[in-house]
Parts: sequence; structure tokens; C-alpha cells
Amino acid sequence: MSTDHWSATEKKIARRAFDAAHERETAAVMEELRRKVAGMKSAKDLWEIENFLYNRRDEVDEKYDYRYSQLIYVFSILHYQGFLAEADLAGLSPDKIEAVKHMGDCFRR
Repeated sequence: MSTDHWSATEKKIARRAFDAAHERETAAVMEELRRKVAGMKSAKDLWEIENFLYNRRDEVDEKYDYRYSQLIYVFSILHYQGFLAEADLAGLSPDKIEAVKHMGDCFRR
């Protein structure tokens, strides 16, 4: 089976996995923001928080690309970064899961 074809079932699984990873990453950003706000001591800290949010928003927006032609790559990044578990991909073809894991391994090198 090719990693290019997505069945209707796989599309539903992919959407749930994508949304779950996005939710996890957003929660991580919020937690980091809470720590930064709690540690604020000056106006300089305020502007550093603004920069942090601006940069993280750009990173997240750039990463989460839900085109089927990009999902294996996106999932490999999310898996590598810990926002997507292999269990989230259960039900995808073995070829797709293997491709996600293989690409993720490339990031470790």
C-alpha cells in the first residue's frame, strides 16, 4: 500500500490524531506561558513573553499542515517532538505508520 492514498477511515483517524497533537502542543505552550508569566519581574519580561507567543504561533502554524500529501511528514515531526503517540495512528496502514516512525528516526540523527 502506498502512503499517498488515504481511505475514508484513515482520513478520520488522521484528523483525530492531528487534532489531538495540536491540542497537546497548545497545552504545552500554555503551560510554558504560565511559567513565564509567573516569573515576570519587569516590563522587559512582558515584551519577551510577547516575542515568545509570536514565535511559537508561527512555529505551530507552519508545522500543522493538514494536506494529505504532507501528513506523513507532519506526523513524523509531531511523533518525534512527543505530541503524537503511535497509538494515535492506530488504524492507519502499516506503511504509513512505518513511514512516520522512519522519518522521525531521521530527526534523531
